[in-house]
Amino acid sequence: MKVLSFVIPSYNCAHFLDKCITSMLCEEVLDQLEIIVVNDGSTDTTAEVAQKYCDQYPGIVRLISQENKGHGGALNTGCAAAVGKYTRVIDADDWVETENLPRFVEILRDCESDVVVTNYYTRDITTGEVKSWRCYPEEFGRNYTMAEAMVDVKAFDRGLTFHGITYNTKFYQEKGMKLSEHVFYEDQEFATVPCCFAKTILPLDLFLYNYRIGDVNQSVSDANQAKRIGHTETVLKRLISEYEKLMVPQEDAARDYFNMKAKVLLLGYINTAMLIIPDKKQGRALGDSMMELFREKMPIAYEMGVQQYKVYRLLNLLHVPKSLWDKFFYSRLYSILRHNHDFS
Repeated sequence: MKVLSFVIPSYNCAHFLDKCITSMLCEEVLDQLEIIVVNDGSTDTTAEVAQKYCDQYPGIVRLISQENKGHGGALNTGCAAAVGKYTRVIDADDWVETENLPRFVEILRDCESDVVVTNYYTRDITTGEVKSWRCYPEEFGRNYTMAEAMVDVKAFDRGLTFHGITYNTKFYQEKGMKLSEHVFYEDQEFATVPCCFAKTILPLDLFLYNYRIGDVNQSVSDANQAKRIGHTETVLKRLISEYEKLMVPQEDAARDYFNMKAKVLLLGYINTAMLIIPDKKQGRALGDSMMELFREKMPIAYEMGVQQYKVYRLLNLLHVPKSLWDKFFYSRLYSILRHNHDFS
């Protein structure tokens, strides 16, 4: 039986794919791994690069080619096809810590947790800066319920992200949702549903994921977030829809986790609308409209974010640029909000 399935959503990533795949080819545990490359309608040599590894590592590396459905569509295909006990998604321009795979697989082999959380690095290709992102639970290597995690959410929130989460495959396939297709930022859906339903969360003091940042072409750049603000709006409305459909009957911890994740994306949207979009009036209108929708549909998330929304709105009215906000104000306000708010 395969212990771990890696899913690599790939669109025109031929020049990154070698590094991504080879980082997973750890001989010590190779027979326990499944590596699924989902070629999402690429027009470069992504399929050819992946096929090379399929030929070299039959029964380990698989290639699935499909018409373009976007990152979410590629995740849907790959996660549905996974047969490993656990499933981990790695973007094609990122890679894993090869030397930590044996320990990770050993733990997963005897694990039954719904969600396993590991640490990760961000690696800035422009500045060379490497940052560590990790959880700080009272004890690594033991299961926590969602209720326990939400009691001290600051100790867990950095790991409960796309780059930190490994899902039990059966759990994900039963509880997960079909992620939004043809949009960016749907990774927020991936980290919210089904994670909110997790009964057992296992944090490990182990670094696994290397997240490449600092590329102006990435979806997280300021310019692209402004250009694709409609994508974020789509994902936010999808979260609202899932919240109304799935969350009302659920226990408080699941509800609070869902609201916390929605709040993070909501404030990212407000930040983009108010501080990055050049037309300040248009940005205010977008931000005000989304906040009003959350006030009506997800009042808990609204209350979590309303203080920071008011700050962004004031900065918008004063025409304060995002660069100035980032340099002088953000870190101070963020520390105040984290100190004073239960669900930061």
